[in-house]
Amino acid sequence: MSFMIDYKKTAKFVLKLFVSLMFVVWLIIETDWSEVFLHVQKISFLHVALYVAVLILGMLISAWKWKMLLSCKDIDISLKRSFQLYLTGAFINNFMPSTIGGDTYRTFQIGKIDKKYRAVGSSVIFDRLTGLFSVMLLTGIIAIFQWGEISKYPELKLSIVVVLALMHALIFLGILTRLELWKKISNKFPKFIQEFSGEFAHYRQGKSYLKAIGISILFSLVGLALVNAILFNGLGISIGIMQYLTVIFLISIITALPISINNIGIKEWAYVTFFGFFGVSASAVVAVALVSRALQMIVSFAALPYYLRNREK
Repeated sequence: MSFMIDYKKTAKFVLKLFVSLMFVVWLIIETDWSEVFLHVQKISFLHVALYVAVLILGMLISAWKWKMLLSCKDIDISLKRSFQLYLTGAFINNFMPSTIGGDTYRTFQIGKIDKKYRAVGSSVIFDRLTGLFSVMLLTGIIAIFQWGEISKYPELKLSIVVVLALMHALIFLGILTRLELWKKISNKFPKFIQEFSGEFAHYRQGKSYLKAIGISILFSLVGLALVNAILFNGLGISIGIMQYLTVIFLISIITALPISINNIGIKEWAYVTFFGFFGVSASAVVAVALVSRALQMIVSFAALPYYLRNREK
């Protein structure tokens, strides 16, 4: 059995590696690297410092949300502890993508205290789901005001329509779980799925799911839109604010797809493709994607001492 699990994990990693390599090869061939380096040289220390500060603020917002979700399960941790685990999760995703994921690490570190793995696991999944829903919602709101321009680009229009369809599917699923019909449907699921899905009911108490979505929207505005806008400004890239908002949330959804190693290649491709609709040069947005990736890795590396201390326990 363990052999089969290891085989599946290895096969999954190899597939992700192949996808990343394919996009990296495309990136190397299609990118004018001399222009990329020219853009990177434009960024100042002030912009780098501001980017790091806002990036950390975004992580704090995410840590605050996770702390709130854990409290719904009567699991109390400090904001400091939540932030440390978030940062360590980012470190694992950046530097050890072939081992455990950052979300698995967070689940284990808190779940092992009182053996509440299922409860903690549900908080991590609900954290991700509300984050995904928030960027879908923001994509839809911006699309209302930008639909005329979006319609000029069939690929962009189709991408947004798919995202909005998925968002409504999540809403429908949320409504369905409140109906008696759901009990009849869920009884046909395997027992472990029934037990795990039951954990999500706690987030209805005190409208915790609405609070989580609200905090997720705040994170999306700060940790996605604002932090990347700093790099666009620092690299001297000109784009209208509504055009920028039209695709920045959409890109975050695409790069969250688990089809490559730490979204390597996918992120750069998405930047080139979607910002390209609005006339932003490929070399400019590749510079943004690479600088943001480098700075995120540097910031997450600060979690190494904390990670090593936990391994010794």
